[in-house]
Amino acid sequence: MPKQHITEDTPFLRTPDMYQIENDAPITEYSDRALDLIADARNGGVPEGANAFCSVGREKRGTVQMQLFARMDPETDRFVEVGFRSHGCLAAIACATVVADMLTGKTVDEALTITQEQILDAVDGLPNGRMYTLTFAIEAIRAIIGDYYLRVKGFSLAQLDEALPCDKLCVNCLLTENCSLRDERVDQELREAGEID
Repeated sequence: MPKQHITEDTPFLRTPDMYQIENDAPITEYSDRALDLIADARNGGVPEGANAFCSVGREKRGTVQMQLFARMDPETDRFVEVGFRSHGCLAAIACATVVADMLTGKTVDEALTITQEQILDAVDGLPNGRMYTLTFAIEAIRAIIGDYYLRVKGFSLAQLDEALPCDKLCVNCLLTENCSLRDERVDQELREAGEID
């Protein structure tokens, strides 16, 4: 099996909150803004008092994962502080950085209006082969809100479905192979059926 060639302009990051584990697109395909976000990663980590969590991603040909952690105010349904961990490629790290920044100070209703286009604009573009990370970013927003509704607000499955409908066969859901909210929905259904505590 031939040894995979890694170009010299492809950095590899290994920090406690970010792991670039895929052979990424050359850094020349990333904007200066995206590279600055990746290098700064000021929202990396878990905020003190975090009460909401999510994890989304995929595992084919290497793991790409975004984890968001938030300290939410139950009185106002507002994101007080948001942090992240990201594993995979530079694009995932850039998107997670931007999403954590965008969510801080927003209510859940405001957070649900964030679009892929806004995230793409905030990172000033991504390589074509990494555009799927925008889907993960949007699904991470939905997943952390769903976690908040279940964990902090004590929603039933019916209340969650009304507030945050989920189409298991939509394109975003199919692209996002791993979704903590999808798993939580199953757990909530089992709890309500009395099969687990």
